[in-house]
Amino acid sequence: MSVTALRGPVSHTQARPDAAEASARRAAPPPASPVLPPLVMRAISLAALCAFGAGHWMVMVEPTAGGRAVAAVVICLAAAGALTLARRAPRRRRAPLYAAIVVVGLALALLAGGLPLRDLRPGGWATAAAAISGGLDGLPGARVPYRGLDETLRLVIPLGGTVLALVLGLVAFWPRRGGRTGFPFAALVVGVALYAIPAVALILQAEFLRGALLTLLVLLFWRGERLPRREALAAGAVAAVAAVAALAVAPALDGPQPWFDYEDWAQNAAGARSEAFSWNHDYSALLWPRDGRELLRVKARQRAYWKAEDLDAFDGREWVADGRFSADPGFEGIPAARVRAWTQDIRVTVRNLRSQTLPVPGRAQAVEFPDRTAREQRPGIWSVGRDIRRGDAYAARAYVPQPSREELEAAGTDYPLELRAARAFTLPTVGAGDPSLTTLGYVPGFKAPLQVVGQGRSPSDGDTVIARTPIARTYGLSRRLLAGAATPYDYVKAVEGYLGGSDFTYSEAPPIKARTLDGFLFDAKSGFCQQYSGSMALLLRMGGVPARVVTGFAPGALNRRTDEFIVRDVDAHSWVEAYFPGVGWTTFDPTPSAAPPRSQAAPQAASAGVGDVRDLGTTRGPAPGTGTQVAGEHGTPWALIAGGGALLLVTGLGARALVRRRRRPRTPAVLELERALAGVGEAPGPGVTLSRLEARFARSPDALGYVRALRAQRFARAAAPPTGAQRRGLRRELARGRGPRARLRTWLALPPRRRRGRST
Repeated sequence: MSVTALRGPVSHTQARPDAAEASARRAAPPPASPVLPPLVMRAISLAALCAFGAGHWMVMVEPTAGGRAVAAVVICLAAAGALTLARRAPRRRRAPLYAAIVVVGLALALLAGGLPLRDLRPGGWATAAAAISGGLDGLPGARVPYRGLDETLRLVIPLGGTVLALVLGLVAFWPRRGGRTGFPFAALVVGVALYAIPAVALILQAEFLRGALLTLLVLLFWRGERLPRREALAAGAVAAVAAVAALAVAPALDGPQPWFDYEDWAQNAAGARSEAFSWNHDYSALLWPRDGRELLRVKARQRAYWKAEDLDAFDGREWVADGRFSADPGFEGIPAARVRAWTQDIRVTVRNLRSQTLPVPGRAQAVEFPDRTAREQRPGIWSVGRDIRRGDAYAARAYVPQPSREELEAAGTDYPLELRAARAFTLPTVGAGDPSLTTLGYVPGFKAPLQVVGQGRSPSDGDTVIARTPIARTYGLSRRLLAGAATPYDYVKAVEGYLGGSDFTYSEAPPIKARTLDGFLFDAKSGFCQQYSGSMALLLRMGGVPARVVTGFAPGALNRRTDEFIVRDVDAHSWVEAYFPGVGWTTFDPTPSAAPPRSQAAPQAASAGVGDVRDLGTTRGPAPGTGTQVAGEHGTPWALIAGGGALLLVTGLGARALVRRRRRPRTPAVLELERALAGVGEAPGPGVTLSRLEARFARSPDALGYVRALRAQRFARAAAPPTGAQRRGLRRELARGRGPRARLRTWLALPPRRRRGRST
């Protein structure tokens, strides 16, 4: 409430009410005094509503961000107080003050929500926008209370609560024309949303009791400031009885089936956008989604390929995942210093991917998945017992070799015995009475002759058997490429060089002849990542180099604002891993750089040859520690938030000082009237002018004359001051029916004057 309204402008119509209006005012009963001044009551109910909603909102992250809830309430009330003070500024100064309050309030809300201070500076706005945008993208599928590792989600969830609290304070106390304050209904919508959103998303205990409490807070905010003091007790009793009755009826209406299953709808809506992939090879036209949809966000120290599945068996026609042929000696023979140097921690946020396995780089040693136990299905392949989906996030520690060319050349051929299966492949035999896909061929060592197992064959007739199969030409190619190779790495580079020749082209709709690896290598020479990786892995095994096909995703594009690799559906890919003693499984990618997954990485590739492992190892990735800081990394700058809240109040106080400097000095008579009205609990409300106050004293001619005299003095200093009789009449009217205490307060506010004169 603003007592300065008594000194507002007066229209001629208000100054000269006609006789009918004056008669009606004399007959009207005196207005009932409220429980508290209206704006005080609104501030109290606003604080209660905001605290109730913000307290529930901050439960949506775990651990609960209780401190942020307190900060949200403080920001809400600071904004309301600053607006109340700023409205007293001269009209031309109000708009800049209001804008300043909004800007400062928004900055405080962002800080209280967890945004780093450096991101509020002009140079950090792009980083802040990227972090908030990324978090908003992941919200539809996120489960709350959120216990995951996605830093952007841990930012935007509390951030939404602090910003809503600021909006609540601004809407509830925004100055309006005609002296009115705020938009109560709009403020109620915001305040209820602050509670309703977490109530819908969370499983809360005593939800009916919480709903009853929310109802009482809504009633207090909506009707509290207009509730007469004499009716407050009865109104409170009625509200309490209604709340108790609702608590009794609500459980009966809570049936076993929801009226509208919003959770199922939300999950289906989020899942409908997710993509799933079949990782086995088939060499037909590429049917993977290619519309650029974001699937993953990965925060890692170095670029890597994100493995979803190992295709460890060639069944005579294509590469498939077969756990019987999994071969992984772990870290046998790898120096501990290399293991430490080439091990990195990553964080993965799932956007629009559904997968039974968790995409991880290299050889994952451990995976942390909130609320689920991650298990290693096969060496390096992890699962949590269900499909991962939008909103999931997990962390992994993985060994990702980054060797140099020299280290690979010196690796040697001392392969562990566990890798025998990694040099085996099934021969598609042909001939009368000779069933297909029943003979296993393998090369026991680098450049060693082929041996066959099955159908009673002796190891010495390997070359004879393979000559009768559809992959005879492929085996012959491996022998020719082996001839000039002194080391396994030389052979790997020879295979890459052959596949990188100018007569090979990339096509996602290759000719029919490319539906077999032999046909791709010698006839079609056109295909996509499946043909290239499948052919390379088969050639390596035929030469005695342990190899396998790996499917998943290429590194993607680095977002330097968030230091995250953005992996899209166009990055779905297939590549090769070859084993080197003392190094482990090492990535090679024979697919031409014109392919969409390779082309995204090409601008950052090193100058080494296509497919060289150093394409990954020497590329500069996001430096550790340069990522966007989010909630919890360095704590919340409470001192800065408190200082900002004080700044809001100082802004309002400064506005008030400007008003006092430019306003006409208040006369003692007006001050006396203000004190007298406040003493009997009738402080004037917003928009009340002296002319409007005349209706209050219409039935007492002396009191009415006192107010009219003050109004005349307001615009004409030479006007006669109120008379002693008018002063006594005003005291009697204010104390009418109020008892001795009110009479004493009125007498102290309007003491008798011994002489008539001009008020100064």
